[in-house]
Amino acid sequence: MEIPPGSFQRASSGNRAHLKVKDLPMPDTFFYSNNVSVAGSIDVDVMWKATGPHVRRGNGLDPQHPDGWDRFIGHFAEAECVGVGGGGETGFTFETGELTSAGFYASLGPERNGVYL
Repeated sequence: MEIPPGSFQRASSGNRAHLKVKDLPMPDTFFYSNNVSVAGSIDVDVMWKATGPHVRRGNGLDPQHPDGWDRFIGHFAEAECVGVGGGGETGFTFETGELTSAGFYASLGPERNGVYL
């Protein structure tokens, strides 16, 4: 799902990022005897803060290399993450309350996967 321009911001240092969307259209799809989809929307407000140095992952070989995995390169830092979310569709709404990465894993950083090169 494409997010609206300006919904994701990253600090120039690369150590912080923020994603905020409000009423982003998101279909709610059910898989029972047939596929049914109803209009829905979500709200997301999530912030990441790096807790360590960025570490290079992948080889980032020549974009023309036949093995796509060899084209992947990223620079990731472990991070703390906190946010809230919610959404709804006809007759149903939900809110998450505050969620954190405590006890889980979060990372922050740029990557290039080579698929679109």
